Amino acid sequence: MGCSGQKNSPPSSAEPINGSARLELIKLIRHRLHEPLGPTLLVLQLLLREEALSPQGVALIRMLQRSIKEEVRAIRELLTIIEKFIQEPAEADSRAEQRLEESRESHLS
Repeated sequence: MGCSGQKNSPPSSAEPINGSARLELIKLIRHRLHEPLGPTLLVLQLLLREEALSPQGVALIRMLQRSIKEEVRAIRELLTIIEKFIQEPAEADSRAEQRLEESRESHLS
């Protein structure tokens, strides 16, 4: 129980998301995941311009840049998957069930 004496109750049964709400959800997810990465890459690029930066510092900044770029790629892949499931939930469920059944059949053979 919180300070108000009320429990946080779980949401009621999930309702399907309509088309415009799906698009807004995708935009929100994309923004929240990408939001900190662009400025971070920019700051790292600016740091590389510092003449007093040691070779070790340059190597560390380049490592961070590679890691962030890899994270951006992973986020894009994740967003693609999320978009497919949000836009086509029934089809995605059907495909998942079909793959599960195929997997079961191949293990039984």
